[in-house]
Amino acid sequence: MKKLMWLIRREYWENKAMLLWSNAAVAALLVIVFASLRGRPSYQFEGQVVEPAVMTAAQISYVIKGLNESFYLPLSLLGVLLPILIGVYCLGSLYNERDDRSVLFWKSMPVSGTTTVLSKVLFALLLFPLATLVFSLIAGIPIFLSFGIRLQTSGIQTNVFSAAFKDSDMLLTPLKMISLLPVYMLWALPTVGWLMMVSAWAKAKPILWAICIPMLTVWLIYIVSKNLDLGLNIRWLNFNIIGRGLMSILPASWIAYQKVDSPQIDYAHSLTAWSGDMYGPSLEMLGKSELWVGAIIGIAMLAVAVFLRQKKDVS
Repeated sequence: MKKLMWLIRREYWENKAMLLWSNAAVAALLVIVFASLRGRPSYQFEGQVVEPAVMTAAQISYVIKGLNESFYLPLSLLGVLLPILIGVYCLGSLYNERDDRSVLFWKSMPVSGTTTVLSKVLFALLLFPLATLVFSLIAGIPIFLSFGIRLQTSGIQTNVFSAAFKDSDMLLTPLKMISLLPVYMLWALPTVGWLMMVSAWAKAKPILWAICIPMLTVWLIYIVSKNLDLGLNIRWLNFNIIGRGLMSILPASWIAYQKVDSPQIDYAHSLTAWSGDMYGPSLEMLGKSELWVGAIIGIAMLAVAVFLRQKKDVS
């Protein structure tokens, strides 16, 4: 365990800029943009613009709900950055140390290849999402205050901050988001396993190999199926080879998988699933075979990555 923690610290030291400063820069930009918004707030109800000063109690409750959601607005936007950071990190995690020959030094250390790869997996699947969550919450505070002050000074007939903090959903949302981290980690394993396996194998341009192989695989299967009239479900292949292989690191992408069998689920809200009404459906994934089969496949690919890291020649 001590060796694993030391290796995770090593990953932090080597990738501190990617983990912290990229999230901090985007969070700061979001704060500047939203805090600089000017103008008197107004809202539409049933097609009519209603000024805050003359709102009914029901309308005020609706507006307060929107104010609370503004606190978690950065989560949706930083959630777009998260898969990019994880993808870049995973593709370079084993390729870069072989490319700069530092792998020779690390192989000489009394640390197993399994422990080394595990430290990289935990760094990708645990620390990156946690950093996204922390910076989202930090950025959400000034955005929430900015919107709240504008609303309070518009003449609304209530104390908006007092009303906002009476909403239990606002206070419980961070805990809900943290509790869904295991779902995200298990769901993202196929993509992380694939990217790290390519990173351990590719001699050059791992990103091209990582993208082209799944796409060519589906294309070849489609051509064979069409010529031989096999009637294969190409949509299923696209979703499970390209989608699960390359895009499982998208936050709440499991909602898209559920939508295949449950059309009532609104995928448009998938990027905010951690903070809203997708909490229940997200937890349901823990009882579905699709998540566990994908996780097993991801672990198998990580085992191949460990083997390739040990056997691959440094060129």
